[in-house]
Amino acid sequence: MELTVEPLKVLIVDDEYLIRNLLRMRIDWEQQGMVIVGEASDAQEALDQVELLRPDIVFTDIYMPKMDGIELSGILMERYPSLKIVVVTGHDEFEYARQSVKLGISDFILKPIRASELLQVTAKLRLAIEQEIGREYELMKLREEMEQSLPYLRERFVNQWLSHVVPEDELYEKARFFGIPISSGEPGLRIALMEVEVAVPQAKIAAPEVYPHLPETAHQVHQAHQARQPHQLSQVQREPQHDQTHLSWHQTEAHPQPAEEIHILLRMVGMKQVQAFYPQDSQTIIVMDPHNRIVVLSLGWDTEFANQVQQLQEELQHTLKLEGCEVDVTVGIGQWQSRWGKACVGYREACRALDYQAFVGKNQVICFEDLVIEGGKRPYHSDAQLLQQLQFYVSVGAGEEAVLLLERMLSVPFSDVSQFRMAAMDVVTECQRAAIEQQLEGEHALNKEAVAAIFTANHLPELKSMLEQHIRTVSDVIQAKRQTKEGNLIDRVMAYLEENMGNAEVGLSSTAAVFYVSSGHLGRLMKKETGQTFVEYLTQLRMKKAELLLKQTDMKGYEIGEQVGIPDPHYFSVLFKKHIGRSMNEYRNVKHEKTRL
Repeated sequence: MELTVEPLKVLIVDDEYLIRNLLRMRIDWEQQGMVIVGEASDAQEALDQVELLRPDIVFTDIYMPKMDGIELSGILMERYPSLKIVVVTGHDEFEYARQSVKLGISDFILKPIRASELLQVTAKLRLAIEQEIGREYELMKLREEMEQSLPYLRERFVNQWLSHVVPEDELYEKARFFGIPISSGEPGLRIALMEVEVAVPQAKIAAPEVYPHLPETAHQVHQAHQARQPHQLSQVQREPQHDQTHLSWHQTEAHPQPAEEIHILLRMVGMKQVQAFYPQDSQTIIVMDPHNRIVVLSLGWDTEFANQVQQLQEELQHTLKLEGCEVDVTVGIGQWQSRWGKACVGYREACRALDYQAFVGKNQVICFEDLVIEGGKRPYHSDAQLLQQLQFYVSVGAGEEAVLLLERMLSVPFSDVSQFRMAAMDVVTECQRAAIEQQLEGEHALNKEAVAAIFTANHLPELKSMLEQHIRTVSDVIQAKRQTKEGNLIDRVMAYLEENMGNAEVGLSSTAAVFYVSSGHLGRLMKKETGQTFVEYLTQLRMKKAELLLKQTDMKGYEIGEQVGIPDPHYFSVLFKKHIGRSMNEYRNVKHEKTRL
């Protein structure tokens, strides 16, 4: 939509017809982008005309019967703040008119009315009004954009709330802005986290055909997902369980689609069905989290929440179908939280419950309290610092240090089997993260049989033994891979130095830059692999080359120094004697004597 400014409407107010006519005839109003829409001979008539015609500008005389122009201007400015008023005054009324400008009157002109002055005033008024219209237009566009983006902004706010980014003092104000009905009266919430996944065989990656509930094409869905604006999807009606939402494959070379597109499509459809499950429910907030999982946040106390989520999971699993592939719907539910500010706790619990699918399987509803709380006992709490240290030890292949740390982690009192299994899950998770970080694949990343055995152990000594073995196995594989990688790196560095030793600029920093490693790391590897520092190794390499040149050529000492990357003759001579045990002249004399013999 483009901004177009219509001719500005002008009303002339004066009790003298000649003055009104003079104002009308003095300039070409049309050329100024204005049109005179009416005249009034007194203040009351002017009020009626303004109400009827809604002009942009009013020219008014000061002295008029019953009500003067200043009083009229005050009433008009109070009723119509955007109206521009110009006072027409004589020289003897000039000071009075000038004071009126302070009241908010836009300008004034003196009698007798001169065309040049009138043109100057109208030009200034038009510019001011056009600027105001432009600002209002930009503000209107911003409001439209904000309304379009509001669902996305609301989703982002909820995700910040779940991540504890929003300070408590800002929470209520922002929640009111986004229409989230929280108050200090009856706080409380519960969170469910839903993950929709599909295993897509490579042979089946193609363009989805028709999805009954999605009017958009796959490309449009992808764009909508990228914009993170699920509000743009049309609302779907909740359907009976026997109606299946079925996504089939259409194998064509013209429209191939990546697997990620299919994942996005399914998540968006799942999102729509969850929204349809809670139609017009202001107490339930549904958003997509940064990991493309569906968050259902129930406000207030709801004893049926877990049962509803179970029913929803079953419906989604039943209705989300993909030909030739398994679609999994797994849900984690956090505990009920008694304060709005603890939404982050409920979200973290839902995440942990969802993570537990690795050990109990997919397509289930997993409640956090079922994992760690029995008979009102204290739940197990992870020690983030120890877990981070454990991941570090495993990721650098320090298996024994990791095992010692495990002993500390498992030394806390556990009240039941579920608690030390939760601790075991933390340990296995950190080992898996270390394996992924080091780019291990297959069984090296996660030995499913070993992990399954860990989570069926019923005694702590047995569990400790299994965890120690798991930690050592992952650490040893990582250490072996690191040693192979480091050995290959040093071999390549040695070959590089052999080829480039003649360059005086070659050193630790420049060589490290060539191989995209830090100077410190390369220096440590050289010491570890060769028993020498980088400088010692390079110097020895250069001296061996110099010794060979002395034996095989008649090159002068300074020439040999330049050949091996040490152009300073004195420094080269000192280094040669230090490493070979003789000066170059002595070395050559010995060589000549042997030749004569």
